[in-house]
Amino acid sequence: MGMAASQARYLGLTARKTNVEYEGQQVNQARTALANQSANTFNELLALEVPTAPSTQDYTTLQYSYNDGFNSETITDMSELINDPDGYNYLITHYHYSDVYTGVQTLKNNPQVVLDDNGIPTYVGNCAVSAYDATDSTLKAAYEQICKDFPDEKIATSESIYTWKYQGKTYFGTIEDLTASANSAVDSTKPTENQVKLPTYTAESLKTKIEQTQKAFVDLDNSGRAQSIRYEDSSATYSLNTETITDEAAYNDAMNQYNYDMQVYEKAIADINAKTERIQQQDRTLELRLRQLDTEQDALQTEMEAVKKVIEKNVESTFKTFE
Repeated sequence: MGMAASQARYLGLTARKTNVEYEGQQVNQARTALANQSANTFNELLALEVPTAPSTQDYTTLQYSYNDGFNSETITDMSELINDPDGYNYLITHYHYSDVYTGVQTLKNNPQVVLDDNGIPTYVGNCAVSAYDATDSTLKAAYEQICKDFPDEKIATSESIYTWKYQGKTYFGTIEDLTASANSAVDSTKPTENQVKLPTYTAESLKTKIEQTQKAFVDLDNSGRAQSIRYEDSSATYSLNTETITDEAAYNDAMNQYNYDMQVYEKAIADINAKTERIQQQDRTLELRLRQLDTEQDALQTEMEAVKKVIEKNVESTFKTFE
């Protein structure tokens, strides 16, 4: 190999070695970036909070109840009283269910009210209508209850009240409302069709929750469980029944939330694992490329040393020629 050719080869090898070193630096920087991504992904994993399944114990409470001779009472809240001047130690909220005579309002769709020639209601649907008879004790009791429960409605102030029976119940309506429905049909040839809603009223016994809050003296056993209760303004003491009650609805809601949270958590874990796998795959590819560059650099170094020796020999033989 001639002097010029050797020097050109050496310069080419030097340039290639420089490029290999530069590419190696770029690969190392890319691996450093991947390492940072991996660290961030690991931090994301550490930040995840594993959902905790709800325990029935968290939704289970002691429920106290008693019978006062008339009703079965259930205690819903016991708030401790401190230094009560009358000596009571708890404020108790309790309830029972009782049938309560109650007025009920219903808006009847398309009531099909019929008026006679003098404008007097005769029918509501297929039910015959008659004027309210205040001498009828049953009707009177029902009407008075309706007026009590709906004092601001026309039913409580109208001078003309009518009644009719439907499916065993007696209904009340005012002349004003009956007339308005009867005259509301869109098609005059079909006066009983598509009438506006008619306010109707009835009175019936409805199962109603009766709740009270009272001060009481509660006797507790050594474990802190209530044994008996005596309310203010009463000398009667009632023995308390105790049972364990689980709020199934609240527990089921919590379990549904837990299942949802677990799905979100597992999805987050899967996403992190997939991201980690991609990072590892990219790093393995870069590592392989770095090894290839190291191998190439070693080969270039070896060849450069060989070329360098050739150049040195050429220089040495050239100078010997001029001696």
